[in-house]
Amino acid sequence: MTQPPKAGWTLAVVCLAAVLLTLDITIVNVALPEIAGELSARLDGLQWAINGYTLAFAALLLTSGSVSDRIGRRAIFTAGVVLFTAASAACGAAWSPGALVAFRIAQGVGGAMVMGTAMALIAGAYPAGRARQSAIGAFSAAGGAAAGLGPLVGGLLVDTLGWRWIFWINVPVGLLVLAGALLRLREPARETPAGRIDALGAVLAVAMLFALNYALIAGPDQGWGAPGVLTALVAGLLLLGLFAAVQVRRPHAVLDVRLFRVPSFTGAVLLTFLARICSFGILPYLILWLQGMLGHSPLETGLRLLAMTLPILVVAPLAGRLGQKIPASRLMAAGFGLIAVAFLLMARVGPDSDWTVAFPGFVLLGVGGALAFPPLMGVTLDVVPRERAGMASGLSNTFFPLGTATGVAAFGAVFTSRIGAELPGQAAAVAGGRFDQVSGPALEVARSAFTGALSTTCLVAAAAGVAGVAVSLLLIRARDLQPVPVGA
Repeated sequence: MTQPPKAGWTLAVVCLAAVLLTLDITIVNVALPEIAGELSARLDGLQWAINGYTLAFAALLLTSGSVSDRIGRRAIFTAGVVLFTAASAACGAAWSPGALVAFRIAQGVGGAMVMGTAMALIAGAYPAGRARQSAIGAFSAAGGAAAGLGPLVGGLLVDTLGWRWIFWINVPVGLLVLAGALLRLREPARETPAGRIDALGAVLAVAMLFALNYALIAGPDQGWGAPGVLTALVAGLLLLGLFAAVQVRRPHAVLDVRLFRVPSFTGAVLLTFLARICSFGILPYLILWLQGMLGHSPLETGLRLLAMTLPILVVAPLAGRLGQKIPASRLMAAGFGLIAVAFLLMARVGPDSDWTVAFPGFVLLGVGGALAFPPLMGVTLDVVPRERAGMASGLSNTFFPLGTATGVAAFGAVFTSRIGAELPGQAAAVAGGRFDQVSGPALEVARSAFTGALSTTCLVAAAAGVAGVAVSLLLIRARDLQPVPVGA
């Protein structure tokens, strides 16, 4: 069936928004030393410029997507773009570390409103079938390309115009997205009348996700036994139980828990979680190796990581077409299988290896992700009724930051414990990639301990990839998909 003319505009606006937000997530890390210098702040304290954004973003994704089903996806998306753009301008004008963190939290709220509705807008513009798969492939490619270009763009902006421009660059792009949303984006037709918003469920969802993400983010730095971390973890788990109990009884629930009776929906949620663990969860440790041990600059590191991100740009759009010929379960299994192989290849790293030993693994990791992610997002939308597309979009995106935080925490535990076993006196410096603090004969031991820990971490990541293969083949079923409209 020929798509409505507005469908292409919807895809363009949503893809540009994905580029804007993904660049912002990856670009700030590069500028932290410069920001700390100008604002006279401790670098570890400024980490909350990143953590504050992440916590707000992660906590509000599910609620944003679910509420958009009730009051309109275009309205939530547009309001999010306005808030994100205004907060970006304020971040660039920040006069103190506290102001920057506050404005970054506002950015996170706006970002959640945008990304929580993004896939639902695609689902509303493209009926299930070939066109939707192609659109999701383009959306994945846009986000993947932006993730890979983030360090490069950040490095160039900081070196040429200064750190404030990593935020100010968002303003013209945000205004362009806003113009597209106001002029070209159309509200998808509602299959059911607007219903009452589950305010209690929304509050519980935000509190639960905030607590869980805080524990996962703060745990590796403060220690899992720290009072704040333990309190957040216990509170998050208690809130999770309370949230589930409340949602079962609510007619207009933030999360329709009955959807988990559908094996493919449960499988899609698990795979979304595993996908993020296998990508952004391990990325910090690969960057530590490239920059800390091998001594590459942020710009040089970004160029080398293009070996991972360029395949996503090329393969992701093709994955949408392959999804029409190959069952989603097999395509995702193939993608996760390539991810597992990629990590097995990267596990060969040794103390004398240069970055090229990881090059084949980088390429396969990008190809595997590009094969797995687009059909995964398609399944997430296709197994739920259309009136629940915002809920599905928000829930799927919720597991992106959760998966990243879980991956960083789990891999960090493996990584640091392996180094600590070999270098009990210098484990903190070596695990942080600070090889300038190690000299003499200890340097070779440190390099061996670091690469041994990285190799072990890659083997654990490979196991996560194998788990993704199993979930894809066992839980994703064609009969769970919603019927495809005639001619789609």
